[in-house]
Amino acid sequence: MNIKRFLSKDLFVVALFVAILMIIIVPLPKGVLDFFLILSLSFSLLILLISLYIQKPADLTTFPTIILILALFRLSLNIATTRSILSEGHNGPDSVSSIISAFGEFVVGGNMVIGVIVFIILVLINFMVVTKGATRVAEVTARFTLDSMPGKQMAIDADLNAGFIDDKEAQVRRKELISEASFYGAMDGSSKFVKGDAVAGIIITLVNLIGGLLIGLFQHDMTVAQSGEIYTILTIGDGLVAQLPALILSTATAVIITRSNMDEDKFANQSVSQLVKESKSLILVGVGLVFFGFVPGFPTGILVVMGIVLAIIGYTISMIEDGKENALTKLFTPETAKKSKSIDDKTDIESLKEKKKQEAAPDENQVMENIMKMDVLELKLGIRLLQLVQGDSELLDKIKAIRKTIASDLGFVIPQIRISDDANLPSNEYELYLKRIPLTKGKVEVEKLLAMGGIPGKLKGLKVKEPVFNLDAVWIDESQKDDALMNGFTVVDAPTIISTHISELIKKHAEDIITRQDIVDIVERLKKDFPIVIEEAMKVTSYGALLKVCRDLLHEKIPIVDMLTIIEAVADIAEFTKAPDVLLEHVRSKLYRLITNRFKDTDDTLHIVTIKPEIEQQFIGKLQEQHGVSQLMLSIAEINNLVTKTKELLEQIETKGFGKVAMVVDPMLRKRISEIYEKFGLQVAVLSHAELDSKANFAIEGTLDF
Repeated sequence: MNIKRFLSKDLFVVALFVAILMIIIVPLPKGVLDFFLILSLSFSLLILLISLYIQKPADLTTFPTIILILALFRLSLNIATTRSILSEGHNGPDSVSSIISAFGEFVVGGNMVIGVIVFIILVLINFMVVTKGATRVAEVTARFTLDSMPGKQMAIDADLNAGFIDDKEAQVRRKELISEASFYGAMDGSSKFVKGDAVAGIIITLVNLIGGLLIGLFQHDMTVAQSGEIYTILTIGDGLVAQLPALILSTATAVIITRSNMDEDKFANQSVSQLVKESKSLILVGVGLVFFGFVPGFPTGILVVMGIVLAIIGYTISMIEDGKENALTKLFTPETAKKSKSIDDKTDIESLKEKKKQEAAPDENQVMENIMKMDVLELKLGIRLLQLVQGDSELLDKIKAIRKTIASDLGFVIPQIRISDDANLPSNEYELYLKRIPLTKGKVEVEKLLAMGGIPGKLKGLKVKEPVFNLDAVWIDESQKDDALMNGFTVVDAPTIISTHISELIKKHAEDIITRQDIVDIVERLKKDFPIVIEEAMKVTSYGALLKVCRDLLHEKIPIVDMLTIIEAVADIAEFTKAPDVLLEHVRSKLYRLITNRFKDTDDTLHIVTIKPEIEQQFIGKLQEQHGVSQLMLSIAEINNLVTKTKELLEQIETKGFGKVAMVVDPMLRKRISEIYEKFGLQVAVLSHAELDSKANFAIEGTLDF
């Protein structure tokens, strides 16, 4: 077994949790207890130093969890020390723990009253000052961070839309924003652990003192003085060993949450740099201390020495700022600063800054390039809807799922949908754009649910038309969801409405979304598995011809999932004719299984209607070819009869409960009749005899006659 792999980082955390359980359950020997007490103090000091040296508070994202773990660790040690104090304390402080005994005797110093007072002051500092202040700052910081998220998100989108940043940079910024909000939200909660730990420490200390006195008096026949001396030393020592790490961790928490997340340097470096930045202030403080040193009764020596030191430091910083060189400034000036002396002139510095600023600014051509970039699909959101795409976004997950579903159902990959905010939109509205042209609008309520169908009048709420299918619906509160479901309503949330709306529109406008580039990508993918087929086909056809066929198929709701058959069908006939209608009808005849299955009803039967043969022959006789495209030359009366009679026939068939019905005509008439029906808004699929699978189940539901 690989030892390095076995001794991984995660096992350390697991071992710490196991140790916490063991400390609580198993009585610890003196040496083991001392080890864990020192370990607790070391952990706290480590966290404090890390809080001083990290660049940004959000860089330590595990800090809230670390607070919880260390709080549990200390509380488990409190249980262990209490057990040892109450069971072994009568044998003397040294029999419990060397660490506790040393802390207790050092602080008490032969006077228990002084020890108790020092301990109380330490507890008050920790609980009333550091912990309470850190808790309040954590609450305020978390609230303001969460409140500012929409504005920061809009700023990122604005930079992205203006071309100052690319999609990758925007994604990084959004991730940092979400991480920051999550961090401060968790810090708000974890600060309660610190406060609870401090309170628990006080209570445990009182329990140790009172319990120890009672055990010493009644179980071990000790005098009040003996019992008080031993258990006071142990209690104060235990309290200090517990409160000191708690105070250090509280201080680290306060340092973390009071820092700005915009800092560009480590806290230790930045704080010193900012404090000594104003040399005049140091000089004035130094002079003031010197004057105080000559006031009668004040300690002259220490004040004068301190004042002179501060004045010298301030004067040295002033000389460094002015660029003077002498033995004193050389002592404090880094080598890098000496090497850069050649540019110490203010004019040179300003010009260098300006040059760097110009270099950092985005190239104007690049900005215009980003502005003019064509986004095939774009979703614009009102300001209140921005929260739907922040954090663990259900809407983003649904949009990703749409791309997979469309690729599976239609046979090509739609481009990524760009999401941005639009200040001109009402706050609760969204708008979908297709190639920069507005396609549709919708309105949703973020914090409510939309109930559709069900028993009318059973729900109270805002009555609206559902934006996807224009159904009657009601916006309801979350509390009404169960009642709505019991009354037969379908209940959906805002992300579901928006994603469904997008999905339906993409399916409806698939022919406008697919491009020549999509055809090239599909052909290249097929070329890997069917190189001969693709090579032979592309000799007689073009990407443009394939695109035209695919768009015509998608227009009539025929998916292009079987692209191999489509290419082979085009290749079979493209050598003899380039007429789009001929290519289309030939391809459709080769897709007969797909087309038949697509228009079957739920009973696995294709329900069809036909046109009376005599009428069909009359229509064929009225076909005329113009510029390579056949036209059906019907009079207005004939078109009106065709549409009216078809509507009447379909209405009769609908009463039988069939969900899908298709019109079957001669291949020469199929496309022309389909165009007539589409023009007059008649939703019926028009198929040709060549597109029917002979093995499928058919049922002729009627014949058109007029």
